[in-house]
Amino acid sequence: MGLIIATSRRFSRTIHDNIALRVNMAAREAQLRESENRYRSIFQHSPLGVLHFDEQGQITDCNSKLLDILSVERSKLLGYRMLDRSADRGVAQAVRDALEKGTGYYEGTYQLPKSSVGTPLRAFFNGVHSASNQMVGGVAIIEDFTERKRSEAIIYRQAYYDALTDLPNRRLFIERLEALCNEQDNDQRGGLVMFMDMDRFKLINDTLGHAAGDDLLVQVARRLESCLQNDDMAARLSGDEFVLLALFDVTESEALNAAAARYMETVQQALAGEYRLESRWVEVTPSMGYTCFDAAAFDHTDVLKQADMAMYQAKTEGRARLRRYQPWMRDEVNKRVAEQAPNLPVDR
Repeated sequence: MGLIIATSRRFSRTIHDNIALRVNMAAREAQLRESENRYRSIFQHSPLGVLHFDEQGQITDCNSKLLDILSVERSKLLGYRMLDRSADRGVAQAVRDALEKGTGYYEGTYQLPKSSVGTPLRAFFNGVHSASNQMVGGVAIIEDFTERKRSEAIIYRQAYYDALTDLPNRRLFIERLEALCNEQDNDQRGGLVMFMDMDRFKLINDTLGHAAGDDLLVQVARRLESCLQNDDMAARLSGDEFVLLALFDVTESEALNAAAARYMETVQQALAGEYRLESRWVEVTPSMGYTCFDAAAFDHTDVLKQADMAMYQAKTEGRARLRRYQPWMRDEVNKRVAEQAPNLPVDR
């Protein structure tokens, strides 16, 4: 009887432990399912694109947001090998870094093979280890940078371009000159900077209205652009003042002056003649001054002053003049400044 009782207790305890184990396992399975469901919900409803890839860099899963970002069907993305030769090099490097180092990063305009449209992206890649600490693949979080890039482009445009003519503004023009000073391989290049304003521009504004004046500036900008070659740049400084930078593959003084003179004649011809303003043809002429320089060694501030002085000399001689800077022009400017404002310092 005692043996039966002891065996019964032992059996009862075993049954109890077995039931407790099953209950515990069921609870863990429920927690696991809840965790998986929570992850799947986050995965599918994430505001960012998410993808999984295996140890070979092959995409095994992705969420709907990523499909929207890339404008691609799921069937075309699943199975895609991000380490293939045809794949984007930046993405491939980020995947390799994730698999080898644990993390990878990509930022750029990504374009799937056989796709004609690229998408600005930022992506963070992370390697995934198994329970035995073996690298089994990875996960990537992808952010669409389209709106950010568009906003950056708008901000850049507002900061560096003239809103009316769509030409570069003073800031961008000066930065271009400063950058030219620091560029390599300029030993065989010369250049010119031109200052220009339109004769009787104020009269046009006063008689035809500011809309006609704005229209004239836009037409001048388009004519200037038609003269540009390669690395040349035209910009609007303010009002009716424009500047132009042109580069030539010559440095010898006589050859550079000859090339600059031919170029400026072309610009003068392009800007001369009549402009259609307020349903009528109006003849408007430019006054222009320019200076030549060696692209390998020049001071951009001095070059701008010289071109400005040459234009000032053209204006004093009458309308529709083109003048190249000469050293005596600095003395003329200083003389006029001394006569009109004797307390101001002169330019040396």
